[in-house]
Amino acid sequence: MSDEGSVGLNGRVLYTGIERCPVCGRDTLHVMEILYNDPVFGDLILYSNQCDNCGYRRTDIQYLNSRGPSRITYEVRDEEDVYRTYIFRSKNAKVFSPELGFEINPGPEAETMITTMEGLLLRLLDVADSMEVLNEGDDAVVSKLREFKNRVRDALKGRFRFTVIIEDPTGNSTLKPPQGRENNLHIEPLNQ
Repeated sequence: MSDEGSVGLNGRVLYTGIERCPVCGRDTLHVMEILYNDPVFGDLILYSNQCDNCGYRRTDIQYLNSRGPSRITYEVRDEEDVYRTYIFRSKNAKVFSPELGFEINPGPEAETMITTMEGLLLRLLDVADSMEVLNEGDDAVVSKLREFKNRVRDALKGRFRFTVIIEDPTGNSTLKPPQGRENNLHIEPLNQ
């Protein structure tokens, strides 16, 4: 059973068309907008742009169940939190952890991130590995990066408790903890 404009069980195409590419200027950019109801995050609009001519590609997601500017705080206590906590970070949100010692800030080319806590930690390890190579020869920086990577590895194994904080001025970010751990999730208005 398939309705025209439906995408899978939970999606519906809102718009599809060919537009001018912002990179090459040709009318070869395929644009699609899909309204999607995700069981974890609720209603979303998925945006997809891809140019047949130059290969430019951009995807984005808008979370429709905004709470207004918010701060989301969650304490990661063990492996279950690492592997079963989902993070939806809008392109406008800052994500950080005082205990782990990282901060991911929004920027003009930031994209939405949907991942698990494990996925976030693995990304941090990848970035730290790259930074270690770039700072080769600076023993103090390399030493701090190695300490950071050890904390992240311990966190991946559930041996290092840490807090993740998401500050989103648009309120379009959310975090979904494992079932039964919702009381460990704190959402409050973000005072700007």
